[in-house]
Amino acid sequence: MGQQQLLLLVLSIVVVGLAVAVGIESFEENQRKARQDQTIVLLVDIAAKAQAWKKTPTAMGGGDNGDTNDFSGLTFADLGFTTTEMQGSREVVLLTEYACVKLIGNGSRLDLNALNTTCGNGTWWMALRLTGSDYDDIEFRFNDNRADNNGQ
Repeated sequence: MGQQQLLLLVLSIVVVGLAVAVGIESFEENQRKARQDQTIVLLVDIAAKAQAWKKTPTAMGGGDNGDTNDFSGLTFADLGFTTTEMQGSREVVLLTEYACVKLIGNGSRLDLNALNTTCGNGTWWMALRLTGSDYDDIEFRFNDNRADNNGQ
């Protein structure tokens, strides 16, 4: 082979290698965003069901006791989700493929924290706070300071 042909061959190998590396990085980024989007949809679904539960009279299995901000006593089972109990009997979590969601209901609000899949304390990467039964009562928080904020 001539020198020019060898140079073109090496150049082609480098270009193909770079294209593969960029493709892998792009795939991983899209996968991370898909995990985030799926977790956001899950949190909003839980919040919508919690708001519906709050507007349903207590006699019909709901939580309407006259106080629109009282989410104490709400569990995933009340919303129709199958839960996994972890980290002691006081914390009930919903474990999905991408995140571990904790439901914390107290007298004035409902907090939904998405942690990584190990459910470790301090590993939250997304949170939803519900302070009432209206659309404007939903607040999102993201923890962008974590290196693995994609839930894995």
